[in-house]
Amino acid sequence: MSGGNCPETPRQRMIGMMYLMLTAMLALNVSGELLNAFLLVDRSILQAKESVEKKNTSLYEGFAQAYASNPNKVEANLVKSNEIKLKADELVAHIDSLKYLFVRTADGPEATPDPNGGYESVSNQDIAAQLMITENGGRRSKEFKDMINAYRELLKSHVEDADFKANLDVVLSTEPHPDISDNRSWESEKFEYLPLAASMAILSQIQTDVRNMESDVVNRLFTAIDEDAFKFNAIEALVMQRSDYVIQGEDYYAEIMVAGRDTTQPPVVTINGRELETVSGRGIYRVPATTVGEKSWEGDVLIKGPDGSDRHFPIKGQYMVSSPNVVISPTKMNVFYEGVENPVEISVPGIPSENLRVSITNGKITRRGAGYIVQPTNGSAGRESVISVSANVNGNDRNLGRKSFRIRRVPDPVAKVNNQRDGTIPKAILTAQLGVVADMEDFEFDLQFKVTGFSVAVIRNGYIVDSKSNNNLFTEEQKELMRGANRGQRVFIQDIQASGPDGRRRALGTITLVVD
Repeated sequence: MSGGNCPETPRQRMIGMMYLMLTAMLALNVSGELLNAFLLVDRSILQAKESVEKKNTSLYEGFAQAYASNPNKVEANLVKSNEIKLKADELVAHIDSLKYLFVRTADGPEATPDPNGGYESVSNQDIAAQLMITENGGRRSKEFKDMINAYRELLKSHVEDADFKANLDVVLSTEPHPDISDNRSWESEKFEYLPLAASMAILSQIQTDVRNMESDVVNRLFTAIDEDAFKFNAIEALVMQRSDYVIQGEDYYAEIMVAGRDTTQPPVVTINGRELETVSGRGIYRVPATTVGEKSWEGDVLIKGPDGSDRHFPIKGQYMVSSPNVVISPTKMNVFYEGVENPVEISVPGIPSENLRVSITNGKITRRGAGYIVQPTNGSAGRESVISVSANVNGNDRNLGRKSFRIRRVPDPVAKVNNQRDGTIPKAILTAQLGVVADMEDFEFDLQFKVTGFSVAVIRNGYIVDSKSNNNLFTEEQKELMRGANRGQRVFIQDIQASGPDGRRRALGTITLVVD
């Protein structure tokens, strides 16, 4: 009949036993008083259904009252319970429509499903089977089963208890009874080879099961409203502070609250002997940070206990007041190079980096990742660049500091062949080189210069013979000059030009190598 929070009463168990006994008697072709007994069972089942419906009405009234007192707390479960009520009402009404269809098909349009003489064809064994199984390929049975299944799954979706879900599967099952071994379908068990009085009692029983399960689940939803409520048996005072690091001239801000508080009884919060203003159950502690150094405070939270007595909870906290201090650190060195992306790290203790406003003179500064990139203005080498930092602190704009940097021109690279600027070199190694490279010796940045042209010159028969390349590679003519050099003869690589990221040309001097 029912389960969960609505166990069967002795009366309900008696009705169920009567129903089983009468069904067994019917199988033995016992009639006469048996039909009247089915009508009696139907009346008893309907009385039980009416009793559960009254209980459900009280549950929904309790939900409405709870919602009026605390909408935010009750709304979610109220929505679920209303959804269950809607589907239960639809299913019960659908079963009523089937009852009317049965009796009026049998006895005419004036008949009613009332077991107290509402219809005459109590012994008819054809009407229920015809309407539910034979007509339209059993469409009515399929629709009926689908509604029961959907209702059962809706109820299961609103409970977590595995045992209760299993009980729902049994009570609202549309599968054949496991103890019947003649391979009959669920609809055959309910409507075939049975007198109309028995089928009507079966429909009444399903209605009662629908209402009982509705009652069980809605009651669970109602009791769950206060399931997680704090019972004031383990109270803890909490301090919620905006920051434990305060800039001189600003306020230290903290919120003191009691977990599991009762909104009808706000706590009384006292700090250093002074009672604080409470907002939404939280004591607001605000003091000016006029001097630097570590600060501490102690206090008390007073709240009424379950027995009405005063309960005290000591609290304490500490914070540090410091002067504004901006940290601006170049990642590479204390200068900015023109034509180069110069990384900089900027931070202010106690202030999130996203709240900082950063500006610069003689250049552009942009945010990249966790730091910044500075690009000096072209032609600003030899000047000074100043980074300034400000922020909005508690609604006020504050200048937090500045720092100056020198702007320098990127130094010239060093021209090399075989990683040499001078000295001796075997002819085989010299002639195997591809060309001239521009090396940024000991420079902090990963910066590349490319040789754009150079000349190779040797002295032959007292005359200078040279050949020019318009890129960084040796030409075939230059290689011939170097292959023709004798041991001890000098090879001059001169008029070397290179270009950096800024596109400006640099003259890199001469490489003098002695052929070995």
